[in-house]
Amino acid sequence: MLGSSLSLRKAKVAVASGKGGTGKTLVATNLAVAAARAGTPTALVDCDVEAPNDALFFDAEPLGSSEVTFPLAEVDADACTGCGVCRDVCAYGAIRILGGKAVVFEELCHGCGRCTRACPAGAIGEVPARVGEVEWSRVAGGVAAPSVLEVVTGRLDVGQVKSPDVIRVARKRGTVFARPLTVLDSPPGVSCSAVAAMRGADALVLVTEPTPFGLHDLALAVRLGKTLEVPMGIVVNRDGSGEADIDGFAASEGLPVLLRIPFDRRVAEIYARGGLVIDEHPDGARWFSTLLEAVSVLVGRAEG
Repeated sequence: MLGSSLSLRKAKVAVASGKGGTGKTLVATNLAVAAARAGTPTALVDCDVEAPNDALFFDAEPLGSSEVTFPLAEVDADACTGCGVCRDVCAYGAIRILGGKAVVFEELCHGCGRCTRACPAGAIGEVPARVGEVEWSRVAGGVAAPSVLEVVTGRLDVGQVKSPDVIRVARKRGTVFARPLTVLDSPPGVSCSAVAAMRGADALVLVTEPTPFGLHDLALAVRLGKTLEVPMGIVVNRDGSGEADIDGFAASEGLPVLLRIPFDRRVAEIYARGGLVIDEHPDGARWFSTLLEAVSVLVGRAEG
């Protein structure tokens, strides 16, 4: 059963990785199911908005969706004097003066509103520009019994670059459910998208593999986690597939190894067909029960 620390208040657990392909989604989905079955109503938020796939592992009942927009700066060419104040105050280089008029580059605009406030001619306004959507659903059947599991999916529109905006809305939607536990399936890497998913989490589960690339990128993720001041632990996936010294690194950083998932073809086969390891692998329930208890300890550290 889930430790009492997660039941004392709403907790957010981010599952992340320094690189793609380590098994982060495998861990996030099965951890969320384990928590729900242990009696903790859970929201699973897919923050990997450029390639979301958490929902594919569940037979879920759609509850709703909404588009994600941001306030895009828009110039009234007739009112613009070409003074350049907006260009000078923009921290992102999104405005240039071309042909004597201000021009906004949508890909660079962050919707901060600084140019709108600074324009002496009042020539800049804001319009909502769509960048993606968020969907939410409830898992049907007995997958999450006896407790509730809801899945929130953030999806960035093709050609858009503002994944943090979609992630923030997806996370906010996850809080609407007011579940004791929110599992955040973060984007891989240590970019702005990963920061948007991990910031404010109560615990961080870093998934890695025992390869040189895995260890290198794990170190980057640990550095980010320390910057964000989040209690961390490590899950070693495909344990035995390489010889990188994950244990030595974890010891040097003072981080616990929460779980080892062995290099097992059955795990890959289950995942590839959209199954849940917790159900279909003979050791799956034990693995994720162990991880759930370890995560409870991490959250307890945050509370302390």
